[in-house]
Order: sequence, then structure tokens, then C-alpha cells
Amino acid sequence: MELRELYKNYPSPLKTQHTWRYSDYDLFFDQNINTNLIFRTNLSSNYKKLEKVNDSDFIDSLILKYPEKITLFNLLNFQDGYNIEIKDKGIWELDFNYSGSFNVVRNIIKIYSDCELIINNNLNNNSTIKVNEVNEIFIYNQAKVKLYTKHTANNAYYHSFYYVYLTDNTDLRQLFLTFNPKYEKTHIRTLIDGKESNYIVYILTKTDNLDHVDYRTENIHIKPNSKSLSVYRSIVNGRSKSIYTGMLRIEKDAPYSVAYQNSRNLLLSNKAKINTIPELEILNQEVVCTHGAVVSYIDQDSIYYLTSKGLSTEEAVKLIADGFLLDKIQDNFSNNIYSLVYKEITNENDPELV
Repeated sequence: MELRELYKNYPSPLKTQHTWRYSDYDLFFDQNINTNLIFRTNLSSNYKKLEKVNDSDFIDSLILKYPEKITLFNLLNFQDGYNIEIKDKGIWELDFNYSGSFNVVRNIIKIYSDCELIINNNLNNNSTIKVNEVNEIFIYNQAKVKLYTKHTANNAYYHSFYYVYLTDNTDLRQLFLTFNPKYEKTHIRTLIDGKESNYIVYILTKTDNLDHVDYRTENIHIKPNSKSLSVYRSIVNGRSKSIYTGMLRIEKDAPYSVAYQNSRNLLLSNKAKINTIPELEILNQEVVCTHGAVVSYIDQDSIYYLTSKGLSTEEAVKLIADGFLLDKIQDNFSNNIYSLVYKEITNENDPELV
């Protein structure tokens, strides 16, 4: 009953706020929920099986600490959800396959050990569907985690909210890959609530035609000596739109924190649009916080050089664009994740890992 009262009384998001300035939250409210979610795990020898934990209650206290109406709508109406715990080392894989016309789903993942986690969010490409998804990820026990999330969202309207929580001496490196969605809004709020903890998030997007991608990250440093790095890279073509809002917040009790944010964007069309908005909220002076943003076209000298070596113009553009997205990925993630990302971006296997 408290949730319903909070939802009833909480105002709709304001278009003047960066969170929803460029996207339409009304797309993700629908009373005709017909979620059809198929949960699969990879059973090959290289990956481990994940199962739903049935005897654990869903928790809502952390989400409600920063309520948003679209998230509250999800909490009130989610039709299916998974509470998953990872306590062993290894490589784990989750496949979420949506096929309902309007899907509302909540997932909670608790990680207690060093591991890699691959999450595939697959949407049926044969029809237009909508998703309002909430994901909560908790890192405990000084775990070192590498997490790769792939969004396959063609012909879909996709909203995803990630609530990430880090405790003392944990390390989470999170990578998102989004290619050619019809409409996507993803919001990642990370509470770095641990001393000596480290958070890295890479977001790689590619859009064309009338695609719309809107990412927002919030790295909130609560404890001292924590670090964070946010990297956003987008390639936009056609009349598509790429929006990134990155917020760094250092609380007053988080001295000696180090935070960096970087947004790099490549324009392939004069009709495409890019918006990149940095936000800094620094409440402690004993910190290091920096940010940078670049929007540019492909350097014509680079294309000329590659074509002089025998490549066509299309091959040269693709080579430059692929390298732009893959830069530094291997330095911050495992060879396994890099090979998966490399194949998605280039449509080829990494020759160094074959």
C-alpha cells in the first residue's frame, strides 16, 4: 500500500530535468501489461548455469531512496522477476528474451565472488514491443566483477533502469552495447558506498535512420578513496539521435575520491544529432574530478590514407568506426568479453583470440 500511495503522490518527471529532457517517459506507461519473458542460461562448458532464487524476497528500500515515477510503476506492476545470487568464481551468462507487447520486469542480482557475467537482453524483432525494466546489482565481499550487457532492441521501445551498489574494496567494470534500437532510454545509478572501491562503465552505441538512444549515468561517491570512470562512445548516422548525460557526485564524507567522465561521439551524417551533458556535484574539496566531451566527423585524411592502401571508402569508414568503439576495451575487460564485443562490432572473430 505504501508503494501505491508513493506512486500516486509522486509527480511525473519534468521535461526540464536532464533525466527526461530528450526522451518521452509516457511511452513506458501502459496498463495493458502482457509480459512474456523467457529466462535462459548458457549450459556450454565455458559458462555456468544461473538459477532463480525462489526463497528470497525482493527488496525495494534502495530503489525508493531515489523514487522516479516510471520505476515505481515497474515495482507496482512487474509480472515476472528474477532474484539471482552468484557465490562462485567463473563465467556466467543470462539470456532474457522478451516477446510480450508491453513488458514490465524487475531483476535483482547479488554477486559475492570474482566473476564475469554476460547479460543478453533480447527483444523479438518481428514486431514493435515495449519494455520497462528495472535491474538491481549488488557487489559484496570484495568481489572483482566484469559485467557485459548487450541490448538487442530493434523495433522496440526500451527503458532500462540500473541500480548498482558497491561495498568496500569491490571492483565492478560494466560494459553496455546498444546497436540500432528504435527507441532506448537507459539510466544507470551507481552508489559507490565502499572504501577503496572502483567502478568503470563503458557505453558503446551505434544508431542509424531514426534511432533514438538516451543514456544517463550517475556515479555517486559516498565513501573515501573510491574511484570511478565513465566512458560513452557513440556513432550516429542518418537522422538518428544520441544523448548522454553523465553526473559525478562526491559526497562530503568521500574525500580522496577520483572520478573521470569522457564522452566521445562520431558523426556520419549532417542530419544526425548528438547531445552530451556533463554534471558535477562536488561536496568535498579533497578530490580529483575531470570530464571531457568531443563531437566530430571522421577525419578525411585518415580515409584518404586508408583508401590509398587499397580499401574502399566504405571499408575505410567501417575500419575507423570499429576502432573508435573498441579503443581501450581490452585494457579494462577480460579477453572473453573483448572477443564478444569485437565480434558484435566487426561481425568477425578477433584474429588474436581465434
